[in-house]
Amino acid sequence: MLASRKLEIDTLRGLACILLVSYHVIGSSSTQGMRIDSGVLRDINDVFIYIRMPLFSFLSGLIYGMRPLKSNFIPFLKKKTARLLYPMLTVGTLYALLQFYVPGTNRETINFWLMHIIPVGHYWFLEAIFLVFCLVTLFEFFNLLNSYLTSVFILVLSIVIYLLGVDVNYLSLDGFFYLLPFFLFGMMNSRFPSAVQKMLTVSLAILVSYGLSVYFDFDDRALRIGIGFSFCFTLFLLKIKMKWLSYIGVYSFSIYLFHVFFTASSRIFLNYFDVLNTSLVFMVGLTAGIAGSIVIDKLLSSNSWMTHYVLGR
Repeated sequence: MLASRKLEIDTLRGLACILLVSYHVIGSSSTQGMRIDSGVLRDINDVFIYIRMPLFSFLSGLIYGMRPLKSNFIPFLKKKTARLLYPMLTVGTLYALLQFYVPGTNRETINFWLMHIIPVGHYWFLEAIFLVFCLVTLFEFFNLLNSYLTSVFILVLSIVIYLLGVDVNYLSLDGFFYLLPFFLFGMMNSRFPSAVQKMLTVSLAILVSYGLSVYFDFDDRALRIGIGFSFCFTLFLLKIKMKWLSYIGVYSFSIYLFHVFFTASSRIFLNYFDVLNTSLVFMVGLTAGIAGSIVIDKLLSSNSWMTHYVLGR
């Protein structure tokens, strides 16, 4: 049973990795990545913006909910500091420096004095999910997540706060409020196994989002909640098991950390030799981002310092 559950979760992790790497291969806009502003790849990339990071956060909550924190709160936060913030500081700083100085990358202006206070690239997720764990630890200390009703109240409150908008980029606070509802939803799917409770939770979340969006005329925040919750819950119910996706999922953290180095370098390499076929550039970038990250993980794992400060293990 446990092996089957692990295969399901790693399969979804693998899927999340493919969506994430594809996103950075194509680019968030026509001025980044492959620099395409129309076509099938651009349309797919834009649609999956509502799914990628919610799925990562949902899975984090799902895994946490299997073994929720009951004691040893300080050691738990120390482990999360090592797991999330050490790689953010080491790999994230390297990424910022290479992006700023290497020709051909999607160069951005960087305030080196505020690096990581203002999040660097996609490493905002590490900072935001760390804040989520800090808040969840506080909730656990006061036993606020033991009851389904109080958990629902906290979930709905987190959705309302996100919908109302917290546009504070420092320390990835906006990312924290974005990820929190999906983490809590994932946790509740593990912690409260009743099918009725699960259906009630996702229905309530979508209803609250829709109701508030109509009343306050919100932007696409309500869509992020509605589509993100629906998609995560559907994947959870499908219980997909694919060994090749599961293999990728095992290395999901390293893929998250390192894929951008390989997607960018493969694109620069192909452009240098005037290889401009869109499908080929996309497939090479996607493959390089995933395979290269797995190789780096295996190489760094042989060194204890690298394992601890770079891989966060």
